[in-house]
Amino acid sequence: MKKIISTIIILSFYSFLFSQNTSFTKASFPEKGKELKAALKNIKKGSKAFDKEADYRNAAFYFLKANEFNPNNAELNYKIFLCYNHLRKKEEGFTYLDKAFNLDSNLNADITFYRGTMHHYYCNFDTAIYYYTIASTMREQAVKHIKECNTGKQLLENEVRCFIDNVGENINSKADDYHPIITADGKTMYFTSRREGKGIKLAYDGRYYENIYVSTKNENNQWTKATLVSELNASEEHSAVQGLSNDGQKIIIYRGDNNGDLFESEKRKGKFSKPKSIKEVNKNGYHETSASYSFDNKTLYFCSDRKNADDKHDIYKITKNMKDKWENIEILSNIINTNEDERTIFAHPDGKTIYFSSNGHDGMGGYDIYSSTFENGNWTKPVNLGYPINTPGDDGHFVITADGKYGYYSSDKAGGYGGSDIYMITFLGPEKLFVYNTEDNLLANTGKSFLHTKSIKSIELEPPKLTLLKGKVIDEDTKEPLFSNIELYDLNTDELLATFESDEETGRFLLSLPSGKNYSVNVKAEGYLFLSQNFNLPDSASYQEIEQTIELKKLVVGKEIVLNNIFFEFNKATLLKESKIELDNVYKLLTDNPNIYVEISGHTDNVGSANYNKKLSQERANSVVNYLIEKGITKDRLTAVGYGFDKPIAPNTTEEGRQKNRRTEFKIVKL
Repeated sequence: MKKIISTIIILSFYSFLFSQNTSFTKASFPEKGKELKAALKNIKKGSKAFDKEADYRNAAFYFLKANEFNPNNAELNYKIFLCYNHLRKKEEGFTYLDKAFNLDSNLNADITFYRGTMHHYYCNFDTAIYYYTIASTMREQAVKHIKECNTGKQLLENEVRCFIDNVGENINSKADDYHPIITADGKTMYFTSRREGKGIKLAYDGRYYENIYVSTKNENNQWTKATLVSELNASEEHSAVQGLSNDGQKIIIYRGDNNGDLFESEKRKGKFSKPKSIKEVNKNGYHETSASYSFDNKTLYFCSDRKNADDKHDIYKITKNMKDKWENIEILSNIINTNEDERTIFAHPDGKTIYFSSNGHDGMGGYDIYSSTFENGNWTKPVNLGYPINTPGDDGHFVITADGKYGYYSSDKAGGYGGSDIYMITFLGPEKLFVYNTEDNLLANTGKSFLHTKSIKSIELEPPKLTLLKGKVIDEDTKEPLFSNIELYDLNTDELLATFESDEETGRFLLSLPSGKNYSVNVKAEGYLFLSQNFNLPDSASYQEIEQTIELKKLVVGKEIVLNNIFFEFNKATLLKESKIELDNVYKLLTDNPNIYVEISGHTDNVGSANYNKKLSQERANSVVNYLIEKGITKDRLTAVGYGFDKPIAPNTTEEGRQKNRRTEFKIVKL
């Protein structure tokens, strides 16, 4: 190691010794007047593009042409660095900054500050602090960066046990790729890219307009080649994905209208509808960006600069009223929001955790990612996700799968394909050697790593407490996919928590059920009997995934369903209040279809005598019928039958089987 470092120092010394700042003058190039004139012309064109047009791409083009003629001019190298810095190509730019500094360390007041940012970026914190300290008399921002470097040193000593992988060239490009948004099961990703493409034009900043792309995982669990989501993109305007419902059926995008607004679109038959402005969120002349649905789609978190005159963003939320309309915008507390910038937001499917990026909390540079949990009516103090997730670069747009095992985010860290790339974080995955940039890494070795023997400290991430219910809805007879409405109720409060839809083409659905509630899930489709399920999930219920194929039965004579959410007092026929939602679903089905005549049947397990169970099952069937009659259904349409334990649907040898046999059924007997 020492031999390598010594060699680098010697090479750097000789590079400095034999390089000197060379001006673009005839005295420097007495026999190259024609070439000098062309170089000066390129510098003039580059300066115009840089100063007057803010066209950094073209400015870099002309400056680089002049640099081919004379690569040893400090000012020109510095200008090339500034172009790359504006274009978010830091690694390319730092090469020219390093050259400019070696040629003339006193070139201007800012070069020492930027020298600090270079070492800061590569985690050379002590060296960065040295340069920031010198620059602090001229740049107030240097003081903030010194604090970030000290935080960075602490975070490096307490690394998170995870590994981070670039998701690869099927998603990332040489341009900026960022803001990954995933479905809760992690199978589909939408993201934003500023890559070149057919029909995509250059924006004012010399980069291509933002456009939205999608990738899905194949049977080998690999991301497929990303494709443009054409219906969401505008030809000469930024279109960037911001938020996605857990099931992928609703999407929120950003466009530059009115200084930057949010739009919503819904998926229909495999295509997204024309995006519509979320007028209740967008405020005239202000910048609304980054958004995330809550697990039930009834709350929308978003970022906006509406409160600040200095373009700094805060995190807000807006909720839906009983008429399914957005209202009541609230700013999150100052535990979350700072005097600086909060730029991206993601609400986890567990219904209580948010992840956001900020440069105002205690971080290691640029934007860091933090988490906070809503507990007892308040947000907890944000927690920095730590190194190596956070770096001295800009880290943001973080999302995490429902099971908490995999996260995705974008970063402009060293070693990517170019600009910002999208990375996958595997939490508590297989241990592997980490690569560290240290004070020993000079720019000549960027991308080449020295092994470090420091141990990696692990953190125990508590699995999210939720149930991910997913699958598809099909016709019982044809097995064809069905478009259906899915209602999610809290049985204890009789509250409709949310409504969802299965995909029109595939019948697929995905629901997140945070622990701590007794849920009724009701699946309905026109011309079919509804299907209900009960998920009683206490606060302690750990993460689980349930995959189902739900077969709906057509409204024809002889079809029957189990009413899974009808409950009675133990050994009695008294209906519990948790039965109301199911009973009302039956009532609605009968009122919507007035020609249907039905049998309501009660069933028991085989514990006890046949006579006792027959009597109990008959009384329970009568209770259901009486409820429906009281609601207005005529008596002649309803027949109550108690079968006792004559018609089991599961073995009575286990408690699980006996529980299935204790049921109430609904059967069509006449149409």
